[in-house]
Formats: sequence, structure tokens, C-alpha cells
Amino acid sequence: MSPLALPVRGPSDTTRWVLPVALPIAVVLAVHTLTGTEATGAVLRSVGVGAMWGGSLVAGLVVTVAAVLAATMLRSGSGRARDLATSPSTWIAVAVVAYFILLTAVGSRIVPLPFFDAFERHWQGKVLDLLWVAILFAMLRRWARREAGLRLTVRRGSLRPAMFTIGAVFALFIGLTVLSVALDPASRSAVGAEQLLFDGTLPNLTEELIWRGAMLALLDRAFGTPRRLFGAKVGWGLVIASVVFGLGHAVMVDLATGAWSVDIAGGVFAAVMGLALGWIWARTGSVWPAFLLHCAPELGVDIGMALTG
Repeated sequence: MSPLALPVRGPSDTTRWVLPVALPIAVVLAVHTLTGTEATGAVLRSVGVGAMWGGSLVAGLVVTVAAVLAATMLRSGSGRARDLATSPSTWIAVAVVAYFILLTAVGSRIVPLPFFDAFERHWQGKVLDLLWVAILFAMLRRWARREAGLRLTVRRGSLRPAMFTIGAVFALFIGLTVLSVALDPASRSAVGAEQLLFDGTLPNLTEELIWRGAMLALLDRAFGTPRRLFGAKVGWGLVIASVVFGLGHAVMVDLATGAWSVDIAGGVFAAVMGLALGWIWARTGSVWPAFLLHCAPELGVDIGMALTG
């Protein structure tokens, strides 16, 4: 049998990855405990805040899945909705996605170790995200390449529309930033090397590896991809992942104070971007064009600010 014909075991098919992916977070907590760099209460509060924030996103995930099942019933009849609702694979995929959400939520909220105090940006959370998703992909390599899009090659005919989209978004945000500063010079802000590095590397990379590469791949397998959107095979998974991605940018928790806030505009923008990012991931079959598209707005703003200096 050809290797391509062999079944691919993903996170929904085995549990051997479940504990290893939590190891990076456990190590940071152990270092805090052993070195006493932060008060134990502060560390535990940061974990609790992260868990509560992640729990709010998981609740949004469950509500969105329920809405999708209701929409499926209206559109395709009760049979299809019943099949999805009663299939163990559906709820196993949802449970795995919920676990991923909690991992990134807790990891991003843990009090930083002293090493990271020298930086303005919250690098520790993104490093933890990169480590646990790297462990996941390393343990499930065939799934990572074939379904999560962890490969450099793209599907035939997809490179040109992908690069056009990335370039257009990048140019759009440069232009909007230059225009904004021209209309209101007080809106200009300085762009440092760390901001450029942060905006062009770990945050967007880890979000794509997690939200598109891991989560969307799981949801697509569970819900199917019966439709084509500008050449990309998509399904309800794209909607679910994008809505929860938007919710993650709408419901915010301050890292320092633990204060909660809601940014509706930011959430809507993130949800729309989630659809675009999911489309380019599905169209190309690779996570890397999605990563470049994710960088395009932020780097476009950074370059636009630099051009107005």
C-alpha cells in the first residue's frame, strides 16, 4: 500500500500526545516554584485567570458548534445534523480543540520568568505556544504534514492567488496607516526593532500553527469540507474556528491586572481575518502562506508608521 493511502492518525485518534504537550507549561510553573522568583499566589492567580479566559472561549466554541448543528438541521435536514451530533468523532474533535484553547490561554497568561522581564512584549507566552504545538506536531508528524499543512510546498495553482492576497493586504494597511497619520499626526507612534520582530515572528506563527494548522484541521476532519470557496475546499470548521478566533480577540484579560474587557470591533476584525486565514490555509494546503497573511496587517501598520517618520 502506498504511504499516501495509509490512514493518518491525528490528535482525535490517540491520547499519547495529551500529557507531553502540557510539559512546557509545567516546566515554567516548576521553575517559578523552585526559584521563588514570584509569589506562589501571583503565579496561581495568573493560571486561574488564563483558565477562566480559556473557559470563556471554550463556552463560545460549544455555543458555536450548537449553532452550526442547528444551521445544518435547517439547511440539510435533521438526518445530517443528527449524524454530526451523535458522532463521537465530532465531540472528540471539539474536546481536543477545547484542550488546545486552554493550553494557549493558560500559557499566555502565566507570570513571565525573570529572563523575559527585559522585553517589552510578552514573549514567554508565545514561546510556550510554540513549544507545545511543536511537541504535538513532532509526535504526529504525518498528520502535521498531510492535514495540518506543516509543509513548504503549496497546492498547484494556489501560489499566485495567495501571494496576491498577502501583497494586497500588506499594501492596504500601509496605505491606511499613512492616510491615518496624515489626517491625525498625533496618531503616529514609534516602531522599534522589538515590535517589528514580534509582529513578524512568534505571535502570528504560533496562532497559525494552533488555530489553522491544528484546530481547523481537526474541525475539517470532523465536519467535512463539502464546499468550494474561491478554489478552497471548506466546511463548517472554517466558520467555527473563525468565530472562536474572533471571540479570543474580543474578550480580553489584562496580563498585569487581570481586568476583563470587551473589544467588539477587534473581535469582528479578527473573525473576518480568521475566515481569510482559513481560506488561504485551505487553498494552499500549507500553514506558511497563512502565517504571511497574518503578518501582513501588523507589518503593514509598522511600515506605514515608519514611512511617516
